[in-house]
Amino acid sequence: MQRLEVLGHWFNPDAPTTLPRPQALVSAWDPRRRAAVLDYLRAGRELERYPEPSFCRFDCGIAHTGAGDYTDGRWVWPEGLPHYVESHDVQLPEPFIAHAVACNGAPPRFRMPKAVFGLYDMAPWLMWSRAQGACPDLDGFDLPDPEVRDRIRADLGALIYDEILVCRGSTREVVLLVRGALELHQVKTGGRAPQRFDGWEEWPVAEGEANAGSAGGMAALQALKKQKPKPGMSFEEFFEQRRERADEHE
Repeated sequence: MQRLEVLGHWFNPDAPTTLPRPQALVSAWDPRRRAAVLDYLRAGRELERYPEPSFCRFDCGIAHTGAGDYTDGRWVWPEGLPHYVESHDVQLPEPFIAHAVACNGAPPRFRMPKAVFGLYDMAPWLMWSRAQGACPDLDGFDLPDPEVRDRIRADLGALIYDEILVCRGSTREVVLLVRGALELHQVKTGGRAPQRFDGWEEWPVAEGEANAGSAGGMAALQALKKQKPKPGMSFEEFFEQRRERADEHE
């Protein structure tokens, strides 16, 4: 199976991950290149349709940017990606831009792939986005399930906050939404003092290759593709261990 390289998958402040923030990819376009890219994106064929539409990550008043994924047989992108390029000057990886320009904005003929598990290849997109300094440093953080969320609430006690966003079990860290700002807490005795950020734009970015197109960058990309996630301790595992230790002392 030939996998499709992902384009235009964005950070969601309601469900934070290591995906890039499009605001960090804004830069002036050459008009001719942008026109070719827009034509190319709009000429893709629909691969998948979802029940709920996506939304623009910029505060531009566009609530829905589409509910489909489109492809040219080599890349795959969300239906709303042209909006980001046209309305917000968001840049895309140079290999894709160069290909769209070389094709005069018209995708070559291709055999439509089946939308199956494992078809999408996120690694090149993440590698390029990290190299641009666009990805929040949230490696190891996860969205807590309801049980973990309840246990974190109990550990936070009387602390006032609006929402628990993400947590990292291996370091006992929790990111909270507090009156529109972010606070990073280490939920353990003797933990670090809380850190406050005005928003995700102030959150540290993940380090990436200085040049994803260099030999070193390509080697790192191949390593990223082969890399298996390291099993850090989840909050479920942490609380399970704590229960076991409590049982031993009863």
